[in-house]
Amino acid sequence: MKRRPIQGMLAAALLVTSLWSGTPALAYSIGDEEKIDASKPEISGAGYDISKKYAVWMVEGEETVTLYNLDKGTQTQIGDKGSEKTNPKVDGEYVVWIDSRDGGSDVYLYDIAKQKETRLSDGAASVDGVEIGDKNVVWTDNGDVYLYKISTGDTEVVSASGKASNPVVSDAYVAWEDERDGNGDIYYYDIKAKEEKAAVVQKGEQGRPTLSTNKILYENRSYNQIYVHTISNGRNKELTNGSNDKEFVHTYKDDYVYADGNDLIYRTVDKSSKKKIDSNLYGNVGPRIYGDYVLYAKKDSNKKLQLHLYDLDEKEQVPLGNVGGDPSDPAGHDRYVAYVSKSKKNNAIVLYDMVNGTSKAISDPDHDATRPVVSSRYVVWYDQREDALFSYDIRKGVQTQITNEDDDQQPSEKFYEIDGERLLWVNVDRRAEVFITNLSTGKHTEVARLKSEPLSVDIYQDYAAWVVEEGKKNATIVLYDIEGEREREIRKNVKVEKAEIGDDFVVWSEDTGNSKTGWDLYYYNIDRQKVNPLLRYTEGDQKNPQASRNMILFEDNRLSGKAKQFYFELYDFEEGSFSDIEWDDDAEIESPRMGGNRIVWVDDRDKDPYVYTLAFAPGDDDEDDDEDDEKDED
Repeated sequence: MKRRPIQGMLAAALLVTSLWSGTPALAYSIGDEEKIDASKPEISGAGYDISKKYAVWMVEGEETVTLYNLDKGTQTQIGDKGSEKTNPKVDGEYVVWIDSRDGGSDVYLYDIAKQKETRLSDGAASVDGVEIGDKNVVWTDNGDVYLYKISTGDTEVVSASGKASNPVVSDAYVAWEDERDGNGDIYYYDIKAKEEKAAVVQKGEQGRPTLSTNKILYENRSYNQIYVHTISNGRNKELTNGSNDKEFVHTYKDDYVYADGNDLIYRTVDKSSKKKIDSNLYGNVGPRIYGDYVLYAKKDSNKKLQLHLYDLDEKEQVPLGNVGGDPSDPAGHDRYVAYVSKSKKNNAIVLYDMVNGTSKAISDPDHDATRPVVSSRYVVWYDQREDALFSYDIRKGVQTQITNEDDDQQPSEKFYEIDGERLLWVNVDRRAEVFITNLSTGKHTEVARLKSEPLSVDIYQDYAAWVVEEGKKNATIVLYDIEGEREREIRKNVKVEKAEIGDDFVVWSEDTGNSKTGWDLYYYNIDRQKVNPLLRYTEGDQKNPQASRNMILFEDNRLSGKAKQFYFELYDFEEGSFSDIEWDDDAEIESPRMGGNRIVWVDDRDKDPYVYTLAFAPGDDDEDDDEDDEKDED
């Protein structure tokens, strides 16, 4: 799928460009492939957790907590953006974490339903552990254990030993690790009886407890194994054995997970059988289990920490982080990449931010979205359930329905393109009408009426183009001057399927009818108003060109030796030669599309399909647009 070098490899150039959002400047290497894996979010080592409806984690380099809705596949950033946070935990409709905004390390509670934050500690705390369960929050402050009841708003000290750590809580008990006797022991507190009791007090080290009903699971570090203490009868029992260290145990009801060396193991308390879920587990934060889900972290081949979700019932990995299935129809523009996430229920549009490495589903979860196009400000897609075009304002986070059948608008599912805030689309309700819509104002302007649906459309800067059929075999390319509101036929009555606009040129592939030469590339110089051949060879075909700025991507078979075996070429129109930029030898390129300064495609090289992207030029600076936006708002 990759052409062999025609020129020397391009030395990676560092790109630094200002971005409207105020985030750090985007820096990456031109010509370097980037794999977009939104199903396994890149996170920091600050912690993560899972409950019935939600998962929480923190993205590397960000100060907010990511709240992920497991049912809807949507995520929200919560918490103050200017303070360091660690240990995010979630249960029911509440999230807690440790926060530095008040000068120390305090416990903050977030009510998901009310979208409200509350500080639970006194502002001068030195908290080093926090947990939540059944509307109870516990933490340790200078070695003492505190319990906060969400239902009443009351806080009490349940242990004042000054040696406590790693607290956990359920509806009936609080448990923790305690070194009051010089070594690690397990203590617990009966919430109803208001009594502190010793669970495991013996020689050696016992620590990192986890609670479920009346059982406390913990690490016996003297033997590096997992034990269980049953509160009702006071008995201890060894659950694991073997030579590897067992640690980071976490339980839900009778199920529990732990790290066995670098392996992630799942077991039940009353059974000796075990299941290995994964390997190369990240060693600083342990796995979390709730119901049929196990949440855990491991480092990828680039040493980045990624979050994984495993379904015990289905016995498979579950996409996490706004996606529900395989990617398709990718589109890109400078900072952003959008694609369709295909699932059993419906298709969703995922927007990936190349700067922050974050993603989110932007289409309605009840709809069925397809074929996104993206600019620096908007994403547009076709919704198959509503038979309408929708847009998403990236900066405002607002979704808008563009077309409506009540207004006699039935957009083509295939023929619409975007440039900045302009959308070119075809209305096929009665006849083929070509419209340009200003996405910022919602104003529709009809620019042409065609006899039938065109073969292709494109829009770039001051021009739009479409290809109209003149018969069964021939077609005409029309170039439309948007500001001058006039059109011209730049190529008439030839065999052509699509045309695209770049910097001062229009490019297409044309079949001359010569069986030997086949399909060749031509271009139209907009300033000089002249057609010229771009690439013509005595053998082989050059087909399906795409243009973005000064680059042209097309399919070629002249070096493959087989007429049906095409590969992709990248041609620099400004330099008048093939580009030095290349994709990897292992690339399996499907559905490539150009937009802005980048190429995006779906790639199966990793067995499962992923979206890949490659930048061929520096990105545009949008600061001027921001200033205009600010003036408009004022």
